Amino acid sequence: MGNNYLRRVLLRPYWKGAGPTFSLTMWDLNRVDSSGKSMLSYRLTMKDCGRSRILFEGEDFACSPMNGIDSDQCVRAILGFLTLRPGDTDAEYFENYNQEQLDFCAQHAEALSYEALTRFGED
Repeated sequence: MGNNYLRRVLLRPYWKGAGPTFSLTMWDLNRVDSSGKSMLSYRLTMKDCGRSRILFEGEDFACSPMNGIDSDQCVRAILGFLTLRPGDTDAEYFENYNQEQLDFCAQHAEALSYEALTRFGED
């Protein structure tokens, strides 16, 4: 993934033993987009029944210049788009999702979104 490790956030949206845990890891790519926003890479993993798997990873997140690249606001923004569900935005957004990602959307995205909102607040 990215060049410089920034932060890893553990998220537990369920009671212990009642569902999976998640981790979001972020890296600074040491570059900016055409608008001057810092570009970050990220990886969202899910751990369930002792098995850990990557749900999403990319090098396409542009952090708002209003927020630090390792800030809670940046974490919240990344999780905001990773926890979108069909019906939240245009159907085309999900065209390249694999079955595991669609299952995550149906089963866990809402709980993870709520956990992020509870932990990091809202704008």
